[in-house]
Amino acid sequence: MAKRTVTVTGSGRAAVSPDVVRLDLRVGHDADDVAAALAGAAAGITSVGRVVREHDVADADIRTLDASVNQRWDHTTGTATGFTAQQRLSVTVRRLESVGAILESAASAVGNALLVDQVRLDVADRSDGLRRARDCAFADALDKAQQYAGLAGAQLGAVLGMAEAGVAPLAGRPMALMAAAMDAGVMPVEGGDLDLGSAVTVTWELR
Repeated sequence: MAKRTVTVTGSGRAAVSPDVVRLDLRVGHDADDVAAALAGAAAGITSVGRVVREHDVADADIRTLDASVNQRWDHTTGTATGFTAQQRLSVTVRRLESVGAILESAASAVGNALLVDQVRLDVADRSDGLRRARDCAFADALDKAQQYAGLAGAQLGAVLGMAEAGVAPLAGRPMALMAAAMDAGVMPVEGGDLDLGSAVTVTWELR
């Protein structure tokens, strides 16, 4: 006779204080030929990298994401008009209060060639927060399983299987990325709380 079992999924979350901001910065350059477009994009992203380092961001926190070059077209006439090259840089900023100054300085260095693809609050070390989120997820699964066991007139036995359904950062409660101040061009960042979420699926034997 097959064992009676109950399988439930529990979820949990833990609040952590963001201590880093991750920036994805992109610089584009238009030119008549590929070489000039690539050279222009390279010069722009080099300037951005220099500005970032001037704000005490370590080399280990600066990483090239990718580079691309595409042909530009005049969609009215269907003729080629040149090339656009782009390079992207990932920057981890460990002083939240310096994000606005970094973006302002980078924009001053390369003008409208700078595009900000992402400004994301994060935690440098998630291990403690994820451990607490997993504790909450298992406790949630256990509470559900005990209720279902009682409804079935049984008691929980041994854990027969367990699988993590996923872990992910969730939107923080007061986590706020304030809009740019129109007159100063800066972007102040408030840390607030960032929630880390976890989910686990557990199977218990029913006795």
